[in-house]
Amino acid sequence: MRRSLRLAVAACAAVVGLAFTGSAVAAYGPSLIATSLNNGPGKPTTMILGHSQEAGDDPTAKDSIYAPLGYQVNLTAPPNTRIGDVTANLILRGGGNAEVLVEGAVVADTPANYAAAAMQCTGTPTHEAVWRLDITVAGTPLQVPLYVDHTVGAEATFASAKIQLCLAGPIGTPAGAQLLFAIFDVNGVFTNPSTTTDRLWRATFTPYTPGTPNPNPGGTTEGQAVVPGRVSLTLTVKRLKHRVVLLQGRLLVDGAPFPGATVELYTPGKNAVVGKGKTNKSGRFSIRKKLKKKTRFYAQVVLLTDLTSCPAPPLPGVPQGCKTATLSFAATSKNVLAKPKR
Repeated sequence: MRRSLRLAVAACAAVVGLAFTGSAVAAYGPSLIATSLNNGPGKPTTMILGHSQEAGDDPTAKDSIYAPLGYQVNLTAPPNTRIGDVTANLILRGGGNAEVLVEGAVVADTPANYAAAAMQCTGTPTHEAVWRLDITVAGTPLQVPLYVDHTVGAEATFASAKIQLCLAGPIGTPAGAQLLFAIFDVNGVFTNPSTTTDRLWRATFTPYTPGTPNPNPGGTTEGQAVVPGRVSLTLTVKRLKHRVVLLQGRLLVDGAPFPGATVELYTPGKNAVVGKGKTNKSGRFSIRKKLKKKTRFYAQVVLLTDLTSCPAPPLPGVPQGCKTATLSFAATSKNVLAKPKR
């Protein structure tokens, strides 16, 4: 299920990115994606994190992602532990600007193995944890290290942890590969804050000077991502005549009805969508199904949308300020057993 949710977020990222096409956004304005698979206060959660940008944007040199205050962050996974998976969309500047979708693993590694690379990327050789994004591009295996730490100093006033990564491309990558989006999930790391208030993730993005291998610090922007503090998706079943059942439910976000969301219906153990419904102004949806036999169902919703403005003032020292903001959540209902009535 985790893979299907990650791919759903990736699909949303591809669609949401189209919203910026032809807009007034300058030549560089990536978005941060942060989706929690369990929004319950104080509960362990899988986090889906990501970066999304337009094909016309300058290539990205560095990302720094900040987890909000209140999250507990476990950075003790042993080396060679697979803690998640990654899906990335790349544009091959040396391959006719073809786009390719690749998948791979997120693997914990030994920080001491990356002292020189870390120094070049982050300015310090030592980090609490290093995670590798292992992917293959144009037949060439690539490893992208992520440097992860609990925050200290001024950063500890607004964040609990910091994830840093540096990217090559299109100069020096197979087929001139340049990142459009990367979505990765991590397990066994984050525990939600104990409150039900919304959680504001932040990231800073630094581009390359176009056509060069040199970062452009003056072009650094901020992206913000809102993770709701509460998300609830219910599902019930009502038996109608002629073997028809009515599957009904409600989506609440932060205790309020959430209209306009597409809810998908599944049967356990299968990835195929067997029905869809859209929430109304009360957050309610309904899906009719004709059955031959009793069947179990569950409902699922994945939403990623752009916000019209950044919900918080930008971080100090970011030259271009905050340019993008997103809201994202995922929710899965409990299983229900539907029995057809003749």
